[in-house]
Amino acid sequence: MFNQYIVIGVGTIACNCALILKNRGLCPIMIESRKGSSISSENFCSKNEISYKNLNKVELTDYLNNITESTLIVSASNRYIFPKEIIDKENLLLINFHGSLLPKFPGRNAEAWAIFEEESIGGISWHLVVPEIDAGKILIQMETSISIKTTSFSLLREYTKLATDSFDSIIDTLNLEIKKEIKKTTKELALYYSWQKPNNGELNLGWNHSKISAFLRSMDYGPLETLGLVWFEFNGNKYQVNKYKMSETLETKNGFDLTNSGQTFILNKGNIEFILDKLVKI
Repeated sequence: MFNQYIVIGVGTIACNCALILKNRGLCPIMIESRKGSSISSENFCSKNEISYKNLNKVELTDYLNNITESTLIVSASNRYIFPKEIIDKENLLLINFHGSLLPKFPGRNAEAWAIFEEESIGGISWHLVVPEIDAGKILIQMETSISIKTTSFSLLREYTKLATDSFDSIIDTLNLEIKKEIKKTTKELALYYSWQKPNNGELNLGWNHSKISAFLRSMDYGPLETLGLVWFEFNGNKYQVNKYKMSETLETKNGFDLTNSGQTFILNKGNIEFILDKLVKI
């Protein structure tokens, strides 16, 4: 048991973790280090009687530096990078949620990269925090399948459930003794950064149907538009895609065409038809 519990992050997973701790009678504090989450964490905390703070990076570092009692710090959907002096504090145990089966796809937007690379299995990891990003000892992982219909948005929703269930299952196993195992246990791979997009967001018309499908689904964050919109180049013009649909056809054919309206592009690859709609010339 710890004397104090802190959840740092934004969004549903962070809120769920705080609520799990609250329901166990552990009186967590939830801290946001940035604004703009998809749900209002402050309102969530107020409704559920969870202590809430919003601190900038400097304030958060000072706050964590001043903690003297044994504390579990849960990082979920959190952009704050913990300084080494915080990680090294003997009275703090830091664990982090990551949306991939580490060591694969360390860094940001891992769900998109798993889909784009045509992985058939995705999953989540909870791991200890070390100075190297997403490289600490893995505490638990849970898998889920990635199908030809999976989008980044749908995979995020599945990861939310897996993250919540797995966090609840490991709370009782966490203690400061684990810090003795905090050395890096996964090999260091190139990080994916927030500004990176699969193929820079460009649809390559020369790809086969499988890659085109994977690309469109990897870029599809639904209303979140995390990676922005897909674009492609045709006949010397660039077009932004605001909507897409793909379906199997009985007839096998290859080719593509821009409709007379200039707002729809139909792309046929084998027996898959891709309809890129509501185009905007850019």
